[in-house]
Amino acid sequence: MAYCTVDKADGYTVMANHHLRDMRLSLKARGLLSQILSLPPKWDKSIEGLAKINRECSDTIANIIKELEACGYITRYRERRDDGTYGDVHYNIYQKPRHFDPVETKPKRKKSDWVNPALVKSGQLSKEVANKESENKESYNILSINLPDGIDEIEAYHSIIKENIEYDILISYLDKTRLDEIMEIMLECVCCKSDTQTIAKTEIPSEIVKSRMLKIHSGHIEYVFDCLKNNPSKVRNIKSYLKTTLFNAPSTYDSYYTAEVNHDLYGTD
Repeated sequence: MAYCTVDKADGYTVMANHHLRDMRLSLKARGLLSQILSLPPKWDKSIEGLAKINRECSDTIANIIKELEACGYITRYRERRDDGTYGDVHYNIYQKPRHFDPVETKPKRKKSDWVNPALVKSGQLSKEVANKESENKESYNILSINLPDGIDEIEAYHSIIKENIEYDILISYLDKTRLDEIMEIMLECVCCKSDTQTIAKTEIPSEIVKSRMLKIHSGHIEYVFDCLKNNPSKVRNIKSYLKTTLFNAPSTYDSYYTAEVNHDLYGTD
């Protein structure tokens, strides 16, 4: 659950025109900020809650939030409990931007052609997926990069993954040791030279695994941390568990938080 603090009057919405005239903001960013300012103080303003009322996927809302954060309209932090564990994410929303140094919202890299990989059903891995991909023998165009002199592939992908997940922001409220471990697993999967990789005891084409890992953003990483926190059973092989959870994150992220929102709003799963 995420909480927000919004400066507003009761009964009607009072907002400055600043964000409506800010040329740095997209139309979606202006609209979402206006909507957030108009919502009741106790309404769930989490990414998942906003996605639900706007009929948008969580990824879209997350990207708009990043835009507003980069322009100084939103700040976020994660509370830390007395026992040292991390709690809820808190967002502060401002009608006028705080003065921050410009933040890159997208990593700088050359455009590449992507082919959508086969979708893996939410919450499970099926051997049929791997078999079907092998039979089709499709060629997946995974991110290709031109490496400057002196920079190897591992270093280049390490930088890309770090930017994709907004490492510098996540490290401010997530455990650094665990975050670094997750990054190393992602990097290992992306740079793997084998034709297939083992995910949950299933052989998956490396092209699909690589594509999934390069789609992971900060919201997916928070999801992985939540899975670790909420997993009732003791994880015996943490690396295997993290690899499987990371691979599934792009397809299970939305459904997981939709269920959380439904539970919070209606008391149902």
